[in-house]
Amino acid sequence: MKKKAFLVNGIILTLSSLAGRFLYMGFRVWLSQMIGPEGMGAYQLILSVFLPAVAISTAGVSLTVTRLVTSAMGKQQPETIPSAVARCCGFSLLMSLLACTILWCSADFLSDKFLGGNSADALRILLPGLPFMALSSCMRGYFLAVRGVLRSAASEFAEQLATISLTVFAFLTFSPKTIAHACLLSMLGATVGEAISCGCSFVLYRLHVRRFKGPKNRPCTGAGKAILHITLPSTLSHAARSVLSAAENLLIPLGLRKCGATATAALAQYGMLQGMVMPMLFFPSCFLGAFASLLIPEMSESLAAGKKRSISSGTERSLRMTLLFSIFTACFFFSFGEELGLLFYRSREAGQLLRMLSPLVPLLYLDMVTDGLLKGLDQQTHSLLYNTLDASLRVSLMAVLLPVLGLKGYFIILYSCGIINVTLSLSRLLKTARVRFRLFQWILLPFFLSVGCTVLWKLFPFLQNSTWWNMAITLTLSIGAYGGLLALFRPFLQKRKA
Repeated sequence: MKKKAFLVNGIILTLSSLAGRFLYMGFRVWLSQMIGPEGMGAYQLILSVFLPAVAISTAGVSLTVTRLVTSAMGKQQPETIPSAVARCCGFSLLMSLLACTILWCSADFLSDKFLGGNSADALRILLPGLPFMALSSCMRGYFLAVRGVLRSAASEFAEQLATISLTVFAFLTFSPKTIAHACLLSMLGATVGEAISCGCSFVLYRLHVRRFKGPKNRPCTGAGKAILHITLPSTLSHAARSVLSAAENLLIPLGLRKCGATATAALAQYGMLQGMVMPMLFFPSCFLGAFASLLIPEMSESLAAGKKRSISSGTERSLRMTLLFSIFTACFFFSFGEELGLLFYRSREAGQLLRMLSPLVPLLYLDMVTDGLLKGLDQQTHSLLYNTLDASLRVSLMAVLLPVLGLKGYFIILYSCGIINVTLSLSRLLKTARVRFRLFQWILLPFFLSVGCTVLWKLFPFLQNSTWWNMAITLTLSIGAYGGLLALFRPFLQKRKA
């Protein structure tokens, strides 16, 4: 794929992701105002219990479709593509029905033991969305392989728009009086949104796949092997990690209660962390997420063609850009965390938590890009192993530290496990791609430049008010100054020739 086409697709995905993130953040802000931190905590707990079922239904199948379609096009065998997608859809549907059955039978138990009761209906109403999510995941993998990013973006945007619109309409129509009723309406909107997204994806897929159909269509003989090699291990690993992640989320309010917080306060703190602060930390990642997903087929093609130099240069460029962006983002969150908390959530406490967690940003973003690169280089097994180890360590530490240290223990766990996970993944990537890590160019210099560009504006009192206008001016000035300094120090940031 030409660099121009890669850039165009990246821009399309970035813009669509940015629009979706704005919608999502706006929805989160609105929902937090409607149901409060305690309601956000209950909302997040239900979603955390639902995620293992999502992992069973969708994990790995998108990557399998991408790899199969990319391989078929590389081997000049496009007539096998419809068969490959159909077989992957069949497998994912089977797994989604299995997940539905398991979660339907255990909904009452999970609600009574972990969700505080009255949540079984909200959990069950999410289950019809699993088959739609499974099919959408397969078609998303197809669109990624054929570089049909606009089609994939359109279906995802339709899902977000439908979910938000239906949820807002349901709240305005039925005016929920309890947190349980509010969660039920929110989950109903999410399920209908998944159905609409799947319908859009299917129509767009059928219109595009016609070019690969003909009188000599042949079955994809490698689909079964790919499912065993890629999808099944990925599904099992993601399911295990999702179960551990769900256990982690359930342990947070439990540990906070054991540390002395009331049930209401513990759920509110959890809701503020997971439902308000963490989405804001991940919001800027939309600028990297699009390119990270496009790296999978690019690296896969380079690996198949034996282009070692292309793999090395592409990996180094991706890591450098990720750190340049994430370090600046972390410094901005640290400098203006309290102002952002007041601006979005009218909560100084949320802003303080945002500031305390801002140094996590480079770890989170680097892990996301590294994960995509490893998958493209056929190292998904190692990536899943590291992620599963990370989740296991988190759960173990949650059970030990939270009851004693409370939120301090939670912060210690986030930072320590994040560093371990990124170190393992990055070491594997650098070894596989034969790239040398550059401490000064990738971390130290961007850090000092970022600090100067963000802290500078704290010296101007007229920019300290928490208003949209002041924050827009501050962000624009910070980005402009950072971009100018990056251009000035460009010779020091780039790889030096031996």
